[in-house]
Amino acid sequence: MKAFIAALALATAVPATAHAAAAPDPVAAVRALLARNAGVTLEFLGNTGTDLFWQNDATREQISGGVGLKGTGKLQLGATGVTASEITRVVQLSGQVLMKQEAAKGDAYFAGLLKSAGTTRMISTKGWLYHLLPKARTWLRTGRAGGGAAAYGDQIINVLEPATLAKLLSTADRSSVTPWHKNRTTGRNQRIYTRSGTITLKELYRVSPTFREAAGTSAVGTDEIWWQYLYDDRGLPDRLVWHFQTTTKADSIGLGDNRIRSVRLVTRFWNWQAKVSITAPKATPGRGPAVDEITDILRADDRPR
Repeated sequence: MKAFIAALALATAVPATAHAAAAPDPVAAVRALLARNAGVTLEFLGNTGTDLFWQNDATREQISGGVGLKGTGKLQLGATGVTASEITRVVQLSGQVLMKQEAAKGDAYFAGLLKSAGTTRMISTKGWLYHLLPKARTWLRTGRAGGGAAAYGDQIINVLEPATLAKLLSTADRSSVTPWHKNRTTGRNQRIYTRSGTITLKELYRVSPTFREAAGTSAVGTDEIWWQYLYDDRGLPDRLVWHFQTTTKADSIGLGDNRIRSVRLVTRFWNWQAKVSITAPKATPGRGPAVDEITDILRADDRPR
C-alpha cells in the first residue's frame, strides 16, 4: 500500500499538446479490453468525512466522525462490461462515539455504518452477490446483482464502460502527460496521460448502468464531483480518482441529508491479463448489510430531527 500511495506522486507532467500526435485513444483501448475478455487487479484507498464534530472548549479536545477504507480486488471483463468482481475491503471508523449518539436517536445510516468496521469480502458473479461480513466465517448469498456489484459500491465511476468513459472525458478541462519513464512494477517504459474535470451525479446516473445499479432508484441530485483519470501510452486504465466536497455556498449540503461532507477515493489498475479467476463461494442465503459502501449514503432515509 505504501508503494501505491507513493505512486500517486507522478513524474513532472508536461502539456499534453506536446505529444498530441501520439496520444492513444482511451475509449478504444477499453473496448479492446472488453473484446478480449481481459482481467485486471486493482487496489483502492479512500476516506469520507461526516458532519459529526465535538469539541471541548476548555481542553480543546476534538472528535470528528469519518471513515477510512482500503482494499484490493480483481475484475473479469466481457463483451458487456465487468462480468465478475471480487474485493477485500477494510473499514476503519473515527468518532464512533458520535455515530453511536446518532444511532441512538434513530439514525439507521449511522447504525449500519458502525457495523461495517473491519474486513469485508464481496464477490459478484453469474448474477449473484456474496458477502463475508466482518468477523463472520460463513459466506452469505445476499441477492441478485450485476458482475461489477462487488467492486462498484465505493468507486462510483466505471471507466470500463466505454460510454461512461467517453462522457467523463468530454467534461475534462485539464490534461497533461509525463515524460517517458520506467514502471516500477513491470519495468516497462511508459508515459502516463492525465485528464481531469467535473461531472454531476445526475449526468453520471444517466450514462452509467453500473452507477444506476449501485444508487438504485434514489434521487442522486445534481451534486458535482471532481475526477481525475490516468491512462498509459497504450490507452490502458492506470488510475482513477474522484472527490466530493461541500462548499461554503448557502445551498451546498452534503450527501445523505448532509451526513457526508467529503469523499475521496483512489483506484489503481494493474496487471492487465487474459483472465482472472473469480468463483462463487459456498454460501447460504441471507441478508446483506444495510450500509457497507459509499453509495449507500444515496439511499439513506432523511435524518431524524
